Amino acid sequence: MNAHFNTATVDGYGAQARPLGVKRWVDASGQPMDEYGLEQMGNGYKLIFCYQHACPGCHTHGFPDLVRLVEELRGIKHVRFAVVQTVFENWEDNTYEATLEDQARYALPIPFGYDDGGPDHEGSVLMQRYETGGTPWFILIDPQGTVLHNHFRIDVDKTIAMLRRANVAPMPVSDNTPSPVADSPNWGDAIRWANHGNPQPPRRVEKTDAQWREQLTDEQYRVTREKGTEPAHSSPMCNLFEPGLYRCVCCNTELFDSASKFKSQSGWPSFTKPVAEGVVAYHMDNSYGMRRIENTCQVCDAHLGHVFPDGPEPSGLRFCINAVSLKKDA
Repeated sequence: MNAHFNTATVDGYGAQARPLGVKRWVDASGQPMDEYGLEQMGNGYKLIFCYQHACPGCHTHGFPDLVRLVEELRGIKHVRFAVVQTVFENWEDNTYEATLEDQARYALPIPFGYDDGGPDHEGSVLMQRYETGGTPWFILIDPQGTVLHNHFRIDVDKTIAMLRRANVAPMPVSDNTPSPVADSPNWGDAIRWANHGNPQPPRRVEKTDAQWREQLTDEQYRVTREKGTEPAHSSPMCNLFEPGLYRCVCCNTELFDSASKFKSQSGWPSFTKPVAEGVVAYHMDNSYGMRRIENTCQVCDAHLGHVFPDGPEPSGLRFCINAVSLKKDA
């Protein structure tokens, strides 16, 4: 079911989580609770499922996805769940009593909330605060309070893999400081860096615009210094997989290793990770009506491309890089 709230931030990643605003809660056994919300959910990851009792999609794929997530992640202490009936229509069907029925129906041992906007039926407070587009709806918040996911659907396999991986990695601190990366960055790391600042670069190279123009070809300058994009499938580098390092064409910094390169069929060279933390920077990019994360060289600020949460492995990343911004060691 679709709501009529603003959905301009429907992808929602990068925003700071807001209090849920839900007043009526029952615990895992169906007993009323005086108070519940993000603070009571603890310092770990928080996954909130929003639904309406009379929403067919909530029962055909929303709840089944949630049940699988709960079952697969059972025992991981820093993952907490909550279900909220976010009512924005059909108040006679989407009742508090129906919330209790659904909790029993799905036998989910997690708190359920009821949010109908109060006695005047002004609509779910949670929906308005998170600008959700209707139901079913999934919200995933990381330990630092950053919204990682805010959408109708959720990739269950990738979410399970990411949260299991987080279970064996050091827990991020809660002061908005980027967490260390043991092996490879994940989507949560990319979001945190884009919002809260990047790791320190190994060095800095700065030149005047005239110096860059003299050093680079017109196409290299357009892409790296003016944030351009080369045509898809325009470079033979897309199909180059021989061993070697890929360097920034502007400052010669080592950025990617061929061992992390893969066939993405995207039209641009794609990698799963940089050679080291701090050589690639992450920035929120809202251009062209999209919300993406841009990558630049952390040493010289050259535009490289963008990173996406769809690498070849579960919870992996795809660094989609303009070939013209790279040069490969022979």
